[in-house]
Amino acid sequence: MKRIVILGAGMVGRAIAIDLSKKYQVTSTDIDKNALDLLSGKSNIRTAGLDVTDHSALSLAIKDSDLVVSAVPGCLGLQTMIQVINQKKDLVDISFLPEDILYLDPLAKENNVTVVMDCGVAPGMPNYIVGYHNRRMRLDEVEYMVGGLPKIRTFPFEYKAPFSPCDVIEEYTRPARYVQNGHIVVKPAMSDTEYVHFDSVGTLESFNTDGLRSLIYTMKQIPFMKEKTLRYPGHIQLIRALKDSGFFEKESLVMGEWKLFPLILLQRFCSKHGN
Repeated sequence: MKRIVILGAGMVGRAIAIDLSKKYQVTSTDIDKNALDLLSGKSNIRTAGLDVTDHSALSLAIKDSDLVVSAVPGCLGLQTMIQVINQKKDLVDISFLPEDILYLDPLAKENNVTVVMDCGVAPGMPNYIVGYHNRRMRLDEVEYMVGGLPKIRTFPFEYKAPFSPCDVIEEYTRPARYVQNGHIVVKPAMSDTEYVHFDSVGTLESFNTDGLRSLIYTMKQIPFMKEKTLRYPGHIQLIRALKDSGFFEKESLVMGEWKLFPLILLQRFCSKHGN
């Protein structure tokens, strides 16, 4: 039986562990014991505490694995990926890391491993769908819209993120790349906002996000490609207000004797309220 180690036991990492455990020997790891406790009732899933920034501990955790799945926050994605490659382990990564990791191709080949990046819902499924249709027909333009929305709209964000808050915020801050007339165009996140109506859902608003990822380089023959993300109307206005008020700043703010970290406070608020 294949042995798979999953790095990260958040909502997505736990779902992956439960799904893969039906056929494989799975070990789920995380620095957060509470996250691992949610898998305690699954007798066929092993759990282990792990700080992926501890390279020695990470190397030991994956030593006997046949495959590693990385479901860590994007800010930890690159160094985790490099460490796994250097341990000569095949890797599937869903971390939405901000860096362009195609430069790691020689390192992966040197270690004789396969790395599948951006293998989540999005980026992930749209990339496979575009690749599938590209083999069946000539594509002149690709535009897809993504965004899992809760059935119940809860104030203030009317959104529930199934992944880490810091990566949700990346969608609102990371410049969005798309392809126009065969050239890469870079626009601010949340640009080109427009309303889109779906009969079964109602009216939503869409905006540019940086989800094309490797498609920009692997599908150069398609002259127009764009990803847009969907939210309930009014969501982006709120997010822009937070951004303009400095809540996305990574540096600390000094207010008298207090030192505040707005981004950390916002992330904790999002986690507490399930947004």
